[in-house]
Amino acid sequence: MDKKDRNSEGSILDVLVEERDIGYLDPGIDNLLVELNSISGIETTSTCTGRITLVEGKRPWIRGEEGSRILYKTHDPVRLENIVEVLSRGFCNVWLKVSGPILHIRVVSAECAKSILLIGRQHGFKHSGIISMGEDGIILELMSGAQFTAPIRIDCINIVNIGSEKALKQLVELANMVLQENKQRFHNLVRAISAAFPDGGCS
Repeated sequence: MDKKDRNSEGSILDVLVEERDIGYLDPGIDNLLVELNSISGIETTSTCTGRITLVEGKRPWIRGEEGSRILYKTHDPVRLENIVEVLSRGFCNVWLKVSGPILHIRVVSAECAKSILLIGRQHGFKHSGIISMGEDGIILELMSGAQFTAPIRIDCINIVNIGSEKALKQLVELANMVLQENKQRFHNLVRAISAAFPDGGCS
């Protein structure tokens, strides 16, 4: 979810309600974002609780003409028939990716940033740090490394036996297990940040 900047027409909380109604937010994330943005001195700028994608390309870690493109994307559990349908289109290089949760937060002070980064690392968001500093605050990126990428078909050769429902089913179950763990990890992070500032302020 990429969130619009605060403006004179409404608060961050108003924007969250609007984006929830439009469908920009990951399913079930709105209450968590309201909880975070209710803390004085903290403002979320973009979030993702984790997602599953099917990617075409020999190099799924690179985007663009020489890299990869997304064939299918969901923030919910993937189904076996979703993968079968994509593979039936004849793509020669297909990868299954589960991306971990990521949270970008704007805070008002270095002390607040330090506190949140410590909480993040304590809750599995070890790939975290400050990505920018300016007059409008400090932007933090909290990212979990709980993710994986698995080849399904390379150079038109099936790496996973798509004729075997058991093989694909095992891959689907693993992807969905990691996705669910990531969502719980994100939930735990937000609750931990909220608990750290019981007076409603991070300054």
